[in-house]
Amino acid sequence: MKKKNTTDTHFANIEEGLSKTEQFVEKNWKVWGSIITLLISLFVGYYLYQNLYKAPRNETAKNQLFIGEQYFEKDSFRLALDGKDNFDGFISISEKYSNTKSGQLATYYCGISYLRIGEYQNAIKMLDKFNSNDNLLMSIANTAIGDAFSELNQPNEAIEYYEKSIKIHSNKITTPITLMKCAILFELQEDYTKAIDCYNTIKEQYPESKLAENIDKYIEKINFK
Repeated sequence: MKKKNTTDTHFANIEEGLSKTEQFVEKNWKVWGSIITLLISLFVGYYLYQNLYKAPRNETAKNQLFIGEQYFEKDSFRLALDGKDNFDGFISISEKYSNTKSGQLATYYCGISYLRIGEYQNAIKMLDKFNSNDNLLMSIANTAIGDAFSELNQPNEAIEYYEKSIKIHSNKITTPITLMKCAILFELQEDYTKAIDCYNTIKEQYPESKLAENIDKYIEKINFK
């Protein structure tokens, strides 16, 4: 009889627990339903944005970008920037399609074009806005910003961006060139220790580069000083 009472009590506790759970679910169902509805709406909205809005816009920007690249490769930088006839120009593409990959590439081309025609402030402004998952391209963009600051006779800022470029992506092609640019600026500032560090880095870490072939003469020149 005692065992039966214990079993009855156990089942009663289970029923009471289930009842409380049901009450909790019923009480909070509206909240949960709202959360689920919100999550579904966010997912659908994201899908529609990516496939029905962003993808077509990127394709349009891509087609425009292709035309601009033809002018860019011919060194027609002003034409590439401003556009002509049915070509919007890198500036317009960058502004209109900034949230697309092609729009960001247009921003990069804007910066490089400005650099090539000597509009250094505009080059810095555009390249500083450029963003990409391609670390090599980001590294080149930061080197270009350094070049613009160097042309503006702002060596400290130039070195800052050169060093940032090296940190973003080191490679045997662009890094030795960027290190050489740093070294030259350090020499101009008479900071010979840092200049030698840059030359030695080229010599030791990038011996296969073209610059490494004659790097000893730069080191010897500083040592002679």
